[in-house]
Parts: sequence; C-alpha cells; structure tokens
Amino acid sequence: MSEAIVTRGPTEKPLRIRLNGSNPTFKLQSERIAATLVSPIAPHLEDLIEIAGTVFAADSSVVRGGATRPDMGESWHRNFDFSIPVRDPGFWSRSEVTSALTDAVTFLTDDVVTFKFVPRPEQGQQQGFLQFDPASGAFAADEVILFSGGLDSFAGALEWLSTRTGRVALVSHRSSQKVATRQQQLGQYLVRRFPGRVLHIQVAAHRVGSEAREATQRSRSFLFAALGQTVARMLGASQVSFYENGIVSHNLLISPQVVGTMATRTTHPLTLRKLNELMALIGSAPVPIHNPYQWMTKTEVVRRIADHGEARQIRHAVSCTSVREQDRLHTHCGTCSQCLDRRFAILAAGLQTEEPDEMYATDVLFGARESDRSRTMALDWTRHAARLPSLDAAGFMKVFGQEVLRIARGYPDLPQREIVERVFDLQQRHGRAVTGVLERAITDKAGPLARQSLPETALLRLHLAGGDMSDPKRVGDPRAEARAPAPRTQVDSDAPDLVFNPNHPLEVTFTHDGRIPVIDIRGLGTLQGAPARVAHELKPDFDADRAAGLSRDAHRFIAQGDLAKRVGVAKTTITQGVKRCRKALAELYHDLVGAPPALPLLIESKKARGYRLDPDIRPLAKSEATPHVPPQESPQAAPMSRQSG
Repeated sequence: MSEAIVTRGPTEKPLRIRLNGSNPTFKLQSERIAATLVSPIAPHLEDLIEIAGTVFAADSSVVRGGATRPDMGESWHRNFDFSIPVRDPGFWSRSEVTSALTDAVTFLTDDVVTFKFVPRPEQGQQQGFLQFDPASGAFAADEVILFSGGLDSFAGALEWLSTRTGRVALVSHRSSQKVATRQQQLGQYLVRRFPGRVLHIQVAAHRVGSEAREATQRSRSFLFAALGQTVARMLGASQVSFYENGIVSHNLLISPQVVGTMATRTTHPLTLRKLNELMALIGSAPVPIHNPYQWMTKTEVVRRIADHGEARQIRHAVSCTSVREQDRLHTHCGTCSQCLDRRFAILAAGLQTEEPDEMYATDVLFGARESDRSRTMALDWTRHAARLPSLDAAGFMKVFGQEVLRIARGYPDLPQREIVERVFDLQQRHGRAVTGVLERAITDKAGPLARQSLPETALLRLHLAGGDMSDPKRVGDPRAEARAPAPRTQVDSDAPDLVFNPNHPLEVTFTHDGRIPVIDIRGLGTLQGAPARVAHELKPDFDADRAAGLSRDAHRFIAQGDLAKRVGVAKTTITQGVKRCRKALAELYHDLVGAPPALPLLIESKKARGYRLDPDIRPLAKSEATPHVPPQESPQAAPMSRQSG
C-alpha cells in the first residue's frame, strides 16, 4: 500500500496518510473519472490528484490555533513536511515543480509546507467496483465546471448552457452524502434540460475511520482543481471554471474577530493564478482555470438564474456550511456567513418567493440567535457590508488596501489601478444591496421594532442597537465557540456529516415526502421512492415485534406474497424493490469503506420465509434524524449492521 508520511516537528507524532487500498485513512475515488470516460488517467495527473488528496487529508487532520483568542496568531500557521509516494519522483522533485506546488499550497492554506517525493510501490491491478459506461467515453466537453451544488456553480452552468451551443462536464467532489444529494439533483436537472450536452462526474473524497479535526480545510480547492484539470485534459476542454461571486472570492476581512486563516482563499484571484502556474508545469496542454463571476456580487449571480428562467431551482441549491444542521425542512442554518450572503442576495434580487422562510433554521433577519458565535458572525458580516457605501475610494483603500493589492497580484496582465477601481466598485454594489435589504426590513418591521417585539438577539435589532464593531470583548470569539467540546459542529460546506462506523447498528428515520416513502440513514444518506417502499411496509411488523420485546431470532419474516398484497403489486415488484434498496446501500457503502458489505443492508431475507427489517436497527424520531437536503430518486448508502441470510 502507498503511504505518505507527514511530519510536523520533533515533538509531534507523524501523520500516516493512506489513500484507498485495503486499509485506507482517506478514500479518494479518482477511478470514477477513468471509469466514466473509459480512458486511463495520465500518470502525472494521477500523481497530482493523489498529492492534492494527501494535502487535503493532512489539512483536515491537524487543528489550527488554540481554544481561545489569545492562543491564536502564529499557532494558526501549521508546519507540514510531506513525503509522498509518486509514479515519477524525478519530475515532482524538479525545483520549478516543487516550488510552484509549495507556493500554491502555502498561499491557499497559510501553512508552512515542504515536499519530498519518493517512488511509489508497484501495485497490482485494482479490482474496480464501478462499471465502465461506453456511452460516456465519446463525450467531448468544451468546458469543465467545478460543480459544488451551490447557487454560484449552478448559475454558472445554467448560464453557460443557456447562452452557448457546446457541451459541459460538471465535476463534483463530495465528502458527505447530503452534499452528494444536492449535487445529483441539480446535475440531473441540467442533464434533462440540456440533453446530450451535460456529463456529471462525482468523485468521493473523504476520511475513513475518523472525523475531520480542522473544519476550515482551505486546501479543498486544490483537490477540486486537480480533479477538474484532469477531466478537462481528458475531454479536450478549453478551460476549467470555478464559478464564485467576487465578494466571497476576494473575501475582505470583515472584522478583527475573523483571524488570519479563517478568511478562506478558495477562489481568491491569487490562488487561481498560482494553481494555473502549477498546472502549466504538469504534462502538455494545460487547461486554464478561471472564475467567470469574479466581478459579480451574489445578488447579481442570483439574478442570472432568474434571467434564464430557472428561479424555481434556487431552493434546491444549498449554500450553507453547516452540513450537520441541514434537514428536509431547514436546508440552511441561517447563522453562517454563506447563509447571510445568500439570504441578503435573494432579498436584494426580489426573489424571496422562491425561497421559503422555513428553509432557514434561524430566520436571518428576524430570528433569535442563541449563541455568541451566531450573533458575532451576523453582526460583523452585516455591519461590514453596511459601511461600504459610506467609504470613498481613499477611505476604502485605507481600510482594505493591503488585501486589495494582494487581489491585484492575481491579475498580472491588468493595470493595478484598474483592479483597485473594479474591486472598489464591486464592494460598493454589494454594500448598497445589503443596505437596501436592511432599509426595507426596517420599514416592513417598523411596528414590531417600535414595540420591541422582535427577539432581542435578532440580527435587525442587534444591527440597530449600534456598538463598536472592532471591540473584541463584545462577544466571544467564533472559532473558540465552534470548537467547544460539545456539541460538535462542522462549519465546512462539504465536511463529513458523521464518523462512519460499520460495526454500529443503522440509525434510520422513516418519513414521507407527500405520498412518497423516504428513509433517512443517519449520517450517510437518503432513499426515496421504490428503493424505500419495501422497508416502509416492513416497519409496522418491526415496531410490533420490538414493542413485544421479542429477541432478534423471534422477529418475524413477512412472506413476499403478503407484502405484495399489502402494496397492491406483483411479487416480482417486491423482489425488485429489495434489490434496488440493497444495491444502492452497497454502492455507497463501498464508496465509504472501500469494499462492498459482507451482507445485505437494512432488509434481511430467509428463503421460503420472506423479508424483515434488521432487528438491530435503531429507529429515530424525525427530530433525532441526521439532517439532510431533499432527497431524490437516486438512492444513497448506509452503514453495515449485523444481518442474517
């Protein structure tokens, strides 16, 4: 097995990172690219993906800073010395290649990194779990779009396909099943609307056996770019697009509460420049990576969706960073910066009818904010935006000049003066959109505000109460609270939603979406429709046996014919439903563990006796369920529980 060693100093235990194989610490399903495109990945590109996966795995393994604000500062900058097995160590050890790699990773993560490359052990042919799709092999894309399932990437794909005649490959990488569900739903919509012009490739990338310790995970975009670059070269695409609005991409520091590396550089112009410089050194015909929405606000991005006639799809794109907190009703937490950015943009664009208020667990403007972290983020984000229109160009540069000049370095072919003017104009438009929303909200809520009937911790009341934004004593530091021992909270948009333990019983919620049966497998995904129907029919018998205190062996099997009569279908329909359920669970179990389950999951069977639910499962009430985004017909996976026959 190929194993990377990451040392962090004389007193720290080295990290051992194993990608895939029989005992992996990180699962990186890059073989899905080769299987979908019916073509092997070039060795240097395979190395690139594995280097990016190793960096990402290390990034998520080591906590930044301390538990309180005084412990931050230099401790946010970690030290990683990577020793990575590759197919061509001579190439990766070339000074210009190592230098470009180090430069890109250092800027993106704000860490101190070094790289050493060693020969990769020869490995036998891996037995693939994926089936090759000959129909996909002939696909040639004009552009590759990095597709996260959020508003910006969806808007970009929709606009590209609506205004051009070419073909697009959507590339997604995921580390949780809830993320996969939203990507699949929007991707399948685009495939249906633009037949023959869209290919969607999803690549699983997640830790195995342990949860991410560090939630910022700034190296994620390196892995994303490596996957996109690989697909683009294999399909002959002319460019790779990272669609992200300029406010998030430039990511100006909103307050002293946001320390150093907490301000992500995922699509920062200088990040993309450094990634392009690295890609230019790897193989022939590098494909440029760019951000077509770099000079647009979120409001302007959202309007593009409506302009192309798909405002109704807005509710299906999820922007929230709090993956754990998502559920069928509340797909957004309402407390993270992405939720603030999204909600204000929707309101500024006048598209609130396309986004029901109940989508947000915390009403962004009018809901009570229970934690210091939530109040800090909401107040600092809003006040930062609201003061932008009051700054002239000189005042803007006085406050943000250092970061603006860093942004300008990302555009070496443009005059610095032009970049400064464009950044200032972009931020002014953003500020005016936010203040416009606030003004309308104050007018609409004049009565409740006068009566003080809105919650004291609602954003609108906090904003109007005034106070010194720069006072660090105003509230506790958000990172300190985010890492409190309990409850654990993920704040990264694609962070794994639960630690996977195949030895624990399934935790399952049985619900309906209208008349459609739905099963939520805690932490792993959702089944809807036909794959969930038989399990739903077996649930009353399971409940009765559990209530009667029956032992595992005494739980009843229900004959296939009896189930068919209950549902009003043929026996073969029951058989096919069980097969679809088991197949779906087995496929995503394989994605998570690296091997298929030893026994069928969720539904047990015994010859001549019929089917039953696994007696060891733990049914959850709806309030206990792991939250998730709305499911689709494409089913998801679950962990293994003890089963018979």
